[in-house]
Amino acid sequence: MESLHRLAARLDRAAATVAAISYAVPGADPPHPAFGADANGRAGELGRALHRQWRQASDARAREAAEAAARLAATADAVRAAAGNYADIDELALHRQRRET
Repeated sequence: MESLHRLAARLDRAAATVAAISYAVPGADPPHPAFGADANGRAGELGRALHRQWRQASDARAREAAEAAARLAATADAVRAAAGNYADIDELALHRQRRET
């Protein structure tokens, strides 16, 4: 069961890392002037559109990372539950074996 508990701990760490990434992604967006969004005319329009598309994409990646972190955490919980169930079954089998001998 120890290996299952170690696996669950690794999944928890992975979930925490991915969750941190989900918060960091939007904060890493370059400011709108990097896209030329402050320019006049068509170039500025294009820059604003590019910046908007960049933000939408990075927001989507952040949401995906948050969802992945939640799935990893749920998997860690399921692995811990499985380890507990295995331990319970082992204990029941040991008691049954002692009664039969």
